[in-house]
Amino acid sequence: MKKDLKSFIQENREAFDEATPPLYLWQGIAEELDSRYQRSTKKPGGKTAWITQVLKVAAVTFLVGMAGILIYFYGKRDAYLDYSRVNPDLAAEQQVYAQLVMQKKDSIAFIATSNPALYGEFSKVIDQMESNYDMLKQEFAKSPNRELTLEAMIRNLQAQIDILSQQLDVLNYINSASKKQTRDEQI
Repeated sequence: MKKDLKSFIQENREAFDEATPPLYLWQGIAEELDSRYQRSTKKPGGKTAWITQVLKVAAVTFLVGMAGILIYFYGKRDAYLDYSRVNPDLAAEQQVYAQLVMQKKDSIAFIATSNPALYGEFSKVIDQMESNYDMLKQEFAKSPNRELTLEAMIRNLQAQIDILSQQLDVLNYINSASKKQTRDEQI
């Protein structure tokens, strides 16, 4: 079919070149295209136009919101930097100590329910150490020697663990003494 059309055009080339379409044909085509364009650019009235506009605004708002959220979380992640990029061994050690601190805090909070005044005193000491740790975390992002700052963070966590262990010992001693005293009173 393609060969037939090609050979037909080549055989009748002179006839195609001599024949010119009349001017009114092109004017008719232009008018038809203009009328189609005008019909397609007319705004549909009523409820559908309003719903379309609302959906467009909602879609743009959603996309802008998602972009903002992604930028926020990506920036937040980069602001604190991943400790493992600095030194994977220190990062693993920091994670272990941070988990130990959380476990000991939970233990103290559970045991200290019987002595809230003492727990308040213990909390002041730990809160101070936590604020120092938070300052080190902020310094980590700006520090020229991040490995040294990470080591300082680990030392702070170790100190927190030591203090929390001492506090646990004190609470256990007080609880055992009060239980012993209660037993002696019962006898």
